[in-house]
Amino acid sequence: MFLRKEKIQITVSELSLYFSCARKLYYSCRGYEPVSSSSSYYIEHLILKEMAMSYSHLLNGSSSKDDVSSAEVEGLFTQALENIPMIYPVEMEGVTEEMIAEVSGTIMEYLPEIQQALSSHLKDPELLDLSERLSILDEEPFLRSEKLNITGIPYRLLESEGSFEPILIKTGKAPENGVWMNDRLHVASFAMLAEEMHGIPVRAGHIIYARSGLFRNVKIRSTDRRQVLQAIGRVRKIKEGTMPDKKESPLCDTCAYSEMCNVKPSLASKFF
Repeated sequence: MFLRKEKIQITVSELSLYFSCARKLYYSCRGYEPVSSSSSYYIEHLILKEMAMSYSHLLNGSSSKDDVSSAEVEGLFTQALENIPMIYPVEMEGVTEEMIAEVSGTIMEYLPEIQQALSSHLKDPELLDLSERLSILDEEPFLRSEKLNITGIPYRLLESEGSFEPILIKTGKAPENGVWMNDRLHVASFAMLAEEMHGIPVRAGHIIYARSGLFRNVKIRSTDRRQVLQAIGRVRKIKEGTMPDKKESPLCDTCAYSEMCNVKPSLASKFF
């Protein structure tokens, strides 16, 4: 009798990193240290994330008005800036005033776009309903699939018409329409975990694009689920030690692992 091999446990965060770049996942799993977490890009990410957590509250409080004001959006930014040293003390250690000033200047340039997007959402009854339901939730749910041996924590898991919808926050720029493919697969990953835990199909999710102030709906397709299952197998291969081939991208120049990413891949990595 053959013993059944235990599946290596993985997280949805690892899947998301794989969707972004398989090499990043490889270096992360091998314990390589990336560039300092207190980089300008990372601080910007933290501030935008904190702002996005309040978008639904702002929309819920502004639903009787025609527009979201610039003062309201600036207030979200100011509050997030004040809160991040208390919320992320380790990440903010060593961050200088000059770095904060640089990041603040960058985010201030985003505020008019955020204000315009949030104001447009006030005219969308379905989105206002979503914001109202989101504003009363305050827990990040822990999800687990025993079958796939995967765990993950989305920003929120919203009950909707007898089912559930994962909600994620992304701090990059939103595409002109819809969502980025990597983000779609990230949502699908959480949907598959929620389906196993609750025993009902999950057909949709939502992404909040913090930098753009946009809420985007995601309809989960069978092709998304298939790609997630394929990625799970490949992530396990990487965690077992297989280095994937390098794929050139415009993001490579600013990648935290760029200096170590010129290693020649093994023959076993060709399936990537």
